Amino acid sequence: MHEFSHNARRLFALSVPIMLGSAGQNLIALTDSLFLYGYDENDFAAVGFISVFYLVLTGIGFGFSKGGQILIARKFGENAFDFVNKYFYSILFFEAVLGLLLFFALKFFGPQILGIFIKSDIILSKSLAFLDYRLYGLVFSFVGLSFLSLYMGIGRPKIILIDTVFLGVINLFLCYSFVYGRFGFPEMGIAGAGLASSLAEGAALLFFVVYMIFDRDLIPFRLKRVSSIAYAEIRYIIKIGVPIMLQSMIGIASWFVFFSFIEKLGERALAISNLLRVLYLVFSVPCWGFASAINTIVSRSIGRGRERRVLKQVFHSSLISMAVTALISFPFLIFGRVVLQPLLGGEHGEVFYEALPYFSLLYLILLVASFSIIYFNGVSGTGEGVKGLNIQIIGSLAYLLMAYFSISYPESLGLKWAWFSEVLYWGVQCILSWWVLRSGQWYFIKF
Repeated sequence: MHEFSHNARRLFALSVPIMLGSAGQNLIALTDSLFLYGYDENDFAAVGFISVFYLVLTGIGFGFSKGGQILIARKFGENAFDFVNKYFYSILFFEAVLGLLLFFALKFFGPQILGIFIKSDIILSKSLAFLDYRLYGLVFSFVGLSFLSLYMGIGRPKIILIDTVFLGVINLFLCYSFVYGRFGFPEMGIAGAGLASSLAEGAALLFFVVYMIFDRDLIPFRLKRVSSIAYAEIRYIIKIGVPIMLQSMIGIASWFVFFSFIEKLGERALAISNLLRVLYLVFSVPCWGFASAINTIVSRSIGRGRERRVLKQVFHSSLISMAVTALISFPFLIFGRVVLQPLLGGEHGEVFYEALPYFSLLYLILLVASFSIIYFNGVSGTGEGVKGLNIQIIGSLAYLLMAYFSISYPESLGLKWAWFSEVLYWGVQCILSWWVLRSGQWYFIKF
């Protein structure tokens, strides 16, 4: 019991500030969706689709930032502060270049890429209107991820929370201004949501840089001395980051493909699924915070030579993650008609009432996901990126096969069984991750 409470305190100390802080992109996607929900049903359906596509892009940078976080946490655990400096500037350079490359690729080939996945002309045109403005936030987002790596790696996530709240407030104001045309701005609809989100990301990055300059707790790492970018550091970031990046990309890309399946059922089915996605993102914030924290806890434990504690730390964290998620989401999903009707019903409430039968299924998905995600991120924290990638591939294949089969028989299976594939996805990941952690046969990369 004493060990459980100790692990719980450490987990909450790290994860509570980043339950919002590690979910910056999700927070932006939520804000965009909520404003467009009451604006136009087609805009709402399209932003759900294109936001998932944008999350696929940022998943590339997020994977490498997770690799940087693990490397920094390991060196911080070893008190090798000079290497913390080297890894931070290496990941900063790497993320900036990556963001620029993706920006130019999507700027010139975005319509062709989206055209592969979208059948509806309405959804395609609205998605492109959003992406035309949203792309400018890519570089801001990628560079910001390097700061996330540093502060999570050294176990000081409070600034991440502050910066994300700042991001959310700016995005809230700008979305209201640009989507509806308030305060003298033109009414832009879904394009305004894309513009607002990009400007908010730029403001949040500037806030982060200013804070970091005056942060006295960073003095031991001598970050005012910019380290030269060495191939060795980049190589380690790639070695750790590529499997995690692929995990992230495959996971989010699977969701993107899932939504492309749903789009074949029509705009209303896509709108219902986007509302479920919004609720999914809201109530999964705690477990994503716990998952990000377990990366640091596991890597730091290994850096201090305490490998035997890892499996118990992960198990305790998974119980806490599931309990918190269950308590927070219970009144909203089990009594959704009463609790959420004032917010989501009314004039544009058709989508809400049609989505209600899926709320209990979404609750089950959240319970399984909140437990499984801790085990999966525990595998990443050990440095076993390749095994984590294999787990992601197996889980995603099972997920997409079931979703495709369900959509192929809309009369007998359809949307509900397609969403049930989420339970299969997280269940497969949990079992395989537990097996890897229990084996204790991890490849300890020396860096």
